[in-house]
Amino acid sequence: MFASGNTVREATKEEIKNPFPGSKKVKSICSICSAGCGIVAEVQNGVWVRQDVAQDHPISEGSHCCKGIDQIDLVKSKQRIKHPLKKVNGKWERISWKQAIDEISEKMLELRAENGPDSAMFLGSAKFNLQQSFYFSKFAALWGTNNIDHVARVCHSASVAGAANTWGYGAMTNHFGDVVGHSKAILMIGANSASACPIGFKHFLKAKDRNNAKLIVVDPVYTKSAAKADHYLRIRTGTDVAFVYGMLHLIFKNGWEDKNFIESRVYGMDKIREEAKKWTPEITADVTGIPAEKIIQITTIFAKTKPATAVWALGITQHSTGTSNTRIIPILQLVLGNAGKEGGGCNIIRGHDNVQGSTDMCNLADSLPGYYGLSEDAWKYYAKAWGIDFNWLQGRFHSPKWMHEKGFS
Repeated sequence: MFASGNTVREATKEEIKNPFPGSKKVKSICSICSAGCGIVAEVQNGVWVRQDVAQDHPISEGSHCCKGIDQIDLVKSKQRIKHPLKKVNGKWERISWKQAIDEISEKMLELRAENGPDSAMFLGSAKFNLQQSFYFSKFAALWGTNNIDHVARVCHSASVAGAANTWGYGAMTNHFGDVVGHSKAILMIGANSASACPIGFKHFLKAKDRNNAKLIVVDPVYTKSAAKADHYLRIRTGTDVAFVYGMLHLIFKNGWEDKNFIESRVYGMDKIREEAKKWTPEITADVTGIPAEKIIQITTIFAKTKPATAVWALGITQHSTGTSNTRIIPILQLVLGNAGKEGGGCNIIRGHDNVQGSTDMCNLADSLPGYYGLSEDAWKYYAKAWGIDFNWLQGRFHSPKWMHEKGFS
């Protein structure tokens, strides 16, 4: 119990004194996952000294997960290398930036002269911002090779290929805030955002609270996301395509498809209908391990609830059939007319803060920035944009032919 009288006193000058005089606060973004939560970094003399949550950030809304709250440690960690090191006689010695750049450049040029431009591999990063990605792509091009790639190759390259084949562009179509504001049903398949992307998952929980949205989690493992779901389906690993075809079978059979949307916006659906006829609830249950009655229940909910969004992550892409998985889910959304709608679409949850940007700006072995491909016209466009003579640029490659061939990925 509180004693009688004043229980609150004025803070002393010492208590409210800024321990970092002259510091300034800079708004930034957490780089650990794809949620893109807001951070307010306190900077003194160019050094990040403290961090706080960003109360006004539209995604995180003042929240942090356990990873984001320690983002500053990526800068302040004692394990972080603060200057270039060179191993001399088995021991690391500090060297200057000039020496490091000069020695690396000299060695690279030596290797290029001896073995040609394709002796190098350029590995970009999903931690690059757009400008860094663009200039790294330019660096590889001026070096004279298409041997350039980044983590998306083993992350969401299947999403890029599959979704792009289905509706032209391989990226998330909506966003977390859109789910909160509009989604009435959420099909989460091959994703566990509660663990991997906690602040992103908060938006799904808000949709449940505000919209009475039904969260359906499909996963071989009972995850933390499944623990918060309205319906959990334990699927046999690698049977995602069969499961969605089982849903399509019921949708077409019961006339739940969006006929006007399909008629005006979709082509080739007759082939999907034909394949879906085979996938009765019984056959789908036998393949996927999900009981037939559960397949019927979930399909009924998802098909009849509008708008509904589909969510996936690496549990869908990391398969030998990854691109088939990422084609069939957008097809499901086309059939139901959930494409291009608020609260609908496909929310493809990335792993890092700029996987999509590093792909768009093309740290890729088969394209120039903006998905221009490797045709002669594409190269001439970029040569002009960079202020470089096309013939000189072509001469940087092993031969003109290799300018248009996919590099090592």
